[in-house]
Amino acid sequence: MKTKRLLSIFIVLMLVFSLTACGKQTKTNDTAGTGTDEESKETGTDDSGASPSGEPVEINFYEHSDSEAIARALVDAYNEKSTGVKVNLSIIANDDYDDKIKVMLSGGADVDCFWVRGGPQARQLADTGALLALDDMIAANNVDITQYGDMGQAFVNNGNTYGLSTSKSCWLLWYNKDLFDAAGAEYPINLTWEEYTDLAKSLTTDDLWGGVVPNWTMNLGATAVGEYLTDEDLTRTMEYARYLEKWYVTDKSHPSIEEMSGSFDINSFFAEGKTYMMINGDWTFLIFPSAEPQFTWCAAPLPVFEDAESESTVGSTSCFSIAAKSKNPEAAFDFIKFACYSDEGASIYAQNSSVPAYPSEAALEIYKQKVTVPGAEYVFSAKVGLEQGLDTKYEELNTAFKEELNDALVGNGTLEGAFDEYKKRRDEINAK
Repeated sequence: MKTKRLLSIFIVLMLVFSLTACGKQTKTNDTAGTGTDEESKETGTDDSGASPSGEPVEINFYEHSDSEAIARALVDAYNEKSTGVKVNLSIIANDDYDDKIKVMLSGGADVDCFWVRGGPQARQLADTGALLALDDMIAANNVDITQYGDMGQAFVNNGNTYGLSTSKSCWLLWYNKDLFDAAGAEYPINLTWEEYTDLAKSLTTDDLWGGVVPNWTMNLGATAVGEYLTDEDLTRTMEYARYLEKWYVTDKSHPSIEEMSGSFDINSFFAEGKTYMMINGDWTFLIFPSAEPQFTWCAAPLPVFEDAESESTVGSTSCFSIAAKSKNPEAAFDFIKFACYSDEGASIYAQNSSVPAYPSEAALEIYKQKVTVPGAEYVFSAKVGLEQGLDTKYEELNTAFKEELNDALVGNGTLEGAFDEYKKRRDEINAK
């Protein structure tokens, strides 16, 4: 009797040790295509990517509120098809997103993958050790970031890749077709900056502006021809700044910087029919209809310098990255690959009137059906370069340049003085 009792206790103890050992195994997702048979044995997963208990690996994904509809569609589509991984989505308000995600990453929150606003933010996070380099998983999964064009380089830092591009944007010229028809003026297609400047001046009256250009992109024309604020020679940047001075100050064909301060909304201003033209990004396709314009609005290529290639423009892209402290990086990569590097993921972006960075013919056909505004085709034919340079400190440099140039354009100095001050600040920033 005593022997049987000891045998029973021994069996129970063996079961406890066995369950404890299983509970300590790391969950991974073999659907990412990176796990070998040996790795599956070590991590306690089977070929389906599921954990030993049969439950899917759960990963935590964070997005900003402006893309909530897209994020939910991506997560729902992925969870429906995945047997080994379940994605849990959390949404953070857009205005708070950048600060909150930094706090979460530095505080060790349980974050697996998340949206990053752009290249400068990704490079800053990579420098702090907050992001996981994806190169090994990119190679193992046959992902070719050159498919994204120039956009793919936005998330490369010190030779390592830290994100896969989600959607992309580019700058365009928008115009009020009804106003042009009433004025008997030709539509502003494929203009040079000089032609745009002259046209805006000729159209301006006491009641209507010729154009409106936001003052938060102060070197737009220069970046479209490949000149960035890190370059020693800023000739094209100065040339574009002189156009800004004409629009805002000399010709008074555009609302001034002072008039665009405070709660000024450029899309609402255009929607109210106060201006013939507006320079803004292709995100206008997505958000402008909610302004309920009472006229026919159209898109045209961004103006260019006279010696530049027609339809040259710049844009930006965001990415999905993986936290360096992610407990399930392979599972996270499987999800971001689906979102950023598949026809299905690209089609979800297109269905929501957003241009996917991944070049999917199926997605582009969906986009053309969803966005029927005249000129939508220019999004696809445009030669898009990166809006911001690849330097790690570029965002800080861009802020310094905008501050100096805005100050000059409201009457506190000259353009030459603004450029001199910017170069001094650039030296200080680079010396840090």
